[in-house]
Amino acid sequence: MITVADLRCAYGDKTVLYVPDYTFAPGIHGIVGLNGAGKSTLLNALYGFGRNAEARVEWNGTAMAHTNTAFQEAENYFHPGITGREYLELFMNGLGAKDVPVLNQLLEVPLDALITTYSTGMKRKLALLGALCLDREVLLLDEPMNGLDLASVRVLEAVIKRLAERGRTVVITSHVLGPLVTLCDRIHLLQHGRFTRVFERGSTEGLEGALFAELDERTGRLIGSWHAPRA
Repeated sequence: MITVADLRCAYGDKTVLYVPDYTFAPGIHGIVGLNGAGKSTLLNALYGFGRNAEARVEWNGTAMAHTNTAFQEAENYFHPGITGREYLELFMNGLGAKDVPVLNQLLEVPLDALITTYSTGMKRKLALLGALCLDREVLLLDEPMNGLDLASVRVLEAVIKRLAERGRTVVITSHVLGPLVTLCDRIHLLQHGRFTRVFERGSTEGLEGALFAELDERTGRLIGSWHAPRA
């Protein structure tokens, strides 16, 4: 279980994320919210970046740190001039390194090609392989489906389910609701830097309405005041 207390992230005087008391039970958790809601900030804070000194973020009573948490960021940096295989060598001391050949039969990353030749989706899959090499108890995935084709999304879902079966806790952000609804045990709605609702698997009715309520109200108001030019 992940427990969070007194977590605050700010840019200058502006607080962009505030989590006074929250828990994530073991399993697969989706974090949804519109742009600017604080999704990436949350995952960064869980991993230890940009959070206040008073914050308490723990996994099973132990401080969450790089020793028990792996993080696939939304934007990954790859050193120019290296291959995918050379990139993965940075992670090969991890307990999950032995699983890479099997996983890559599914993900089909051209490991002997230069990373600079990869598509966005290939880079996402390579970063995922690196995170999986570490075999940490907690896996944070920021927009892991971005740039993936339908087949790769299907494989990713199977990998995440297998991780949960092995006792791992997975936290995922995504702009796409569909995969999260079928994949996650719980979906957490983040709005203006605060958690507002939780939807359990099989009980996600109202999620889309809650997510877009403010946007729909503003859109309807502005559209209603808009006068289309006459022909």
